[in-house]
Amino acid sequence: MKWLGSRLRAGARSAATALASASATTGSAQWPVAIKTGLLERAGSPRGLVTFDDAVATVCDATGWPIGHAWVHGPTGWRSSGAWHVTAAALQSGGADAYAAFRETTAMTDLGSGRGIVAAVLHLQSCRFLPGLEGLGSPLRQAQAAALRLRGVVGVPVHSGTGSGRKVSAVFEFVTAAEIEPDGDLAEALLEVAAHTRRRIVSKRPASPAVKAKPLDAEIPDHLAG
Repeated sequence: MKWLGSRLRAGARSAATALASASATTGSAQWPVAIKTGLLERAGSPRGLVTFDDAVATVCDATGWPIGHAWVHGPTGWRSSGAWHVTAAALQSGGADAYAAFRETTAMTDLGSGRGIVAAVLHLQSCRFLPGLEGLGSPLRQAQAAALRLRGVVGVPVHSGTGSGRKVSAVFEFVTAAEIEPDGDLAEALLEVAAHTRRRIVSKRPASPAVKAKPLDAEIPDHLAG
């Protein structure tokens, strides 16, 4: 599959950042390009990887979608990974306290075997775009999002394993301020972000003679390990 190409440091105004800002203003036609450009910038190279935090930030910055978040599947079911991004524009318009409350509710939410956008993604094993807020999977989350005037939910699967062992081990959730009609280019760009994502990245610093470098997280998709 053709590659479709740490959060941007404060004050950085790269070409990708400028393109993302423009795309959020001009509309969805430029979103796939902005996503790919932002992903390449954060990953550093076409073969580079990004963390969950950087992945959701890349998409939100490119599209203007207010919230990006990642669910992960563990022994007790689907829970928040802790990866989270809210755009600066959303914080200014909706208030930091309201978004903080939504994040706290999300952190306490257990989706069990899958509800809302997670269930929709698992059903097709691909991107899903749901109008309305039922995709948030929790009445309290829906009420908080409605108070923030949010209107839709986008889900993107993060696969692990290969062949018959391939499965969805995480789902990126984006909450949008408008209902969208995405095309294939946008879905493809979102899937490429997921394909080049690890929950955390192994340190690239050389290990000392006495201590070998260890991965920062064991939950790395099998097809990206190594």
